[in-house]
Amino acid sequence: MKLHRMIIAIVLPSLWSANATAATTTNTVTVNAATQSACQFSTGNSNSEINMSDYEAALASGYSDSADSVGVSVFCNAGTSLTGRRIGGSAAATARGTAITVPLTLDGTPGNPTLNTLVWYSPVSSNIQANGPFKGAVRYPSNIFAGYPQQAQFGAPTGFYTGTVDFTVEF
Repeated sequence: MKLHRMIIAIVLPSLWSANATAATTTNTVTVNAATQSACQFSTGNSNSEINMSDYEAALASGYSDSADSVGVSVFCNAGTSLTGRRIGGSAAATARGTAITVPLTLDGTPGNPTLNTLVWYSPVSSNIQANGPFKGAVRYPSNIFAGYPQQAQFGAPTGFYTGTVDFTVEF
């Protein structure tokens, strides 16, 4: 009769655990940041247009209101406030009576005839944004108006006119 012998290896966990456990240590790293004043125009204002489709240049002196307007919003981080607004370089153009004159050019016409329009802005009360992409920002809205000049412009031919004006905020 043959005896078979079986050998069973038993590995003690304590022998391996001493080598498997690594020591740890912790170091605290300080991260500092200083914020600066920051404002940006709403992305919804990227193509602001005022369309004055029924602009009657020959009758301009008879109209005292705006022909059309567009709203423009600026969002500033908390603690940043607007210190000034300007349209076409003028801070005083806040009503039709103090508006600036903006030339509009007839598209696609030799010599590019121009006519003039009045442009002004009106600040609207600011508010803090409670939600959305600008959550926590202060919103500074303004309305920009375009209207008829004080003199009739009988020399302006019929057609489609375009022009631009810069609206600038200071903070």
